[in-house]
Amino acid sequence: MAKIIADYHMHTTFSPDGFDSPEAMCRAALEKGLTEIAVTDHFEFYQAGIFKDKPFTIENMLAQQRELDKCREMFSGKLTIRSGIEIGQPQCNPQAASELMASVSFDYVIGSVHKLHDLDLGLTEYPDEKIPGLVEQNLTMLYDLADKEDFDCLGHLDIIKRYAANKGKQIDLMDYKDQLEPILRRVAERGKGLEINTSGLRQAARETLPSVKVLEFYRALGGEILTIGSDAHKTGDVAAGFAGALEAAQAAGFRYLALYENRTPHFYPIG
Repeated sequence: MAKIIADYHMHTTFSPDGFDSPEAMCRAALEKGLTEIAVTDHFEFYQAGIFKDKPFTIENMLAQQRELDKCREMFSGKLTIRSGIEIGQPQCNPQAASELMASVSFDYVIGSVHKLHDLDLGLTEYPDEKIPGLVEQNLTMLYDLADKEDFDCLGHLDIIKRYAANKGKQIDLMDYKDQLEPILRRVAERGKGLEINTSGLRQAARETLPSVKVLEFYRALGGEILTIGSDAHKTGDVAAGFAGALEAAQAAGFRYLALYENRTPHFYPIG
């Protein structure tokens, strides 16, 4: 029977919005029957809103790495713990992004867009007349990220859908197919991947990020690499929604999911 064995998107107290320690997240993963996780704490290259007074530093990431080493000793033989990171809009500060990547060794890097320059997508309003412009700006930033930045998988590709749904509005990136296509094509061309992020399933969107239709489009354009992440910020959300993620991956025609070690993907079957 097909099963997801790894959660490849989670945050700890080393993220400004994380609630639980790396050790606690590891214990939660074991309780959920996982055999592998990637701890992907935030590193934003533009700070706004809730992050304004919580700077992201290389020192913080190195401290996180030391804590993960302790967890590896603690859970040796029970749980594989990969060093990950979620970098937010690194194209806003390429020099700082390069310094980070040169200073810390990661197994897995999620590239995400949470902000449009000075606008936090999670804190803005979504009036009907502004939605097309916001989506187009978001897609432009996603293309810039996909085209040239250093990452392994794009995170929650249509997270703007989740943010809008929380404000009672609907967004479908397939309505912007002409702008979406070059993003997905570039991801595939560069040998990068997408994640299926399950956070949308437990919020107002009630759908994986991205949707099955977007996943099908990605696969049709040559996309092969796919990971699954809960985007948990607390222990209770580890592996949440994985049945829905598995269903979405299979519905889109994927038969393998990726795991990463030293930035190199390896695959396991899901049917």
